[in-house]
This record gives sequence, C-alpha cells and structure tokens, in this order.
Amino acid sequence: MTATATTSTEPLIVRRARESEYAAVGELTYRGFGHHLPAADQPDSERLTLLVDAEARADAGTLLVAEDVRTGKLVGTITVLLHGSPLARQAEPGEAEVRLLAVLPEARRQGLGRLLLEHSVQLAARNGARGVVLDTGVDNLGSQELYRQFGFIRRPDREKPRPAPKVQLVVYTLDLAG
Repeated sequence: MTATATTSTEPLIVRRARESEYAAVGELTYRGFGHHLPAADQPDSERLTLLVDAEARADAGTLLVAEDVRTGKLVGTITVLLHGSPLARQAEPGEAEVRLLAVLPEARRQGLGRLLLEHSVQLAARNGARGVVLDTGVDNLGSQELYRQFGFIRRPDREKPRPAPKVQLVVYTLDLAG
C-alpha cells in the first residue's frame, strides 16, 4: 500500500515498513510515546517490548510508516491488526484493530496522525473488516479528540478495568459497514 499526501510543510508518503527499518520504527514508536523525555515514565518490560519490537508488529499485522520523502526520515507509524492477531487486544470478529499510532514530537500538528489513521482504516476495509477498534489511555485527550473527529465512537461497554499501575483504557470503534 502506498499513498502520497502533502502536509503544510513536507511531502509525506505512507507505506508498509521495510524489514531494514524495524529498529528505526521501534525507536520512533518509543519516542512518539514520549518515553525519551527527561523524567518521563518508563514502560514496564512487556510494554517496552511491544513498543520497540516492530518486527513482531509486522509479523502480527501490517506495520505502516509515514516517511518524509525529501529526507527519507520516518516520522510516524501505526499497526493494523485483524481479529485473531496475537497483538490485538480489542478486536472482535469482523473488526480490525489499530494500535501504536505514534508520531515524532517534532512532526506533530501537521495532520500526520490523521493521515496514518486514514490509511489504516482504508487498509482494514480492503481486508474485509466491517469495523475498526482502537484503545487509548483515559488521559490521552489529544488522541481521543482525533478519533472522535475521524468518526470513532467511544464504547464504554467494551472498556475493562485494568490493575494498577496499568493505565486505564478507553475504547473507540468505527463502523465501516454503514
């Protein structure tokens, strides 16, 4: 899957990650979640493995990246998983799940998260999904706003309490059948 879009400052392409890029995508994901910042909370070992192991995400689904075509730098990523994937935690039969949407801090506020989300939803539809599900931290209000603007609907009926110190999650779905 390859598609091109132009943001206000840079030409970008969204495509599948290449095997040779997996380490860079892992670092991008880690940085995109802000764990590299001074005094940032560090993920537990299970979460850290999920963030940096881009190869596992590519094996379990489709690992997409956004590339600045002028510099060749990867600036964003997202993973699309079908129901039954070992890394899907919310997808029910007929749904695709998007996980680990991450954009480098210096590339934010240009519509890149929305662009990655668009490509993920299109990929899910092409793969026969009738809906898309995702989750995010209850305090991640910026991402929640993006999902609502895109048309996702919060589904409290699908939210499950998680033991501390895990972050509580909110679940959103998008109906592709209608």
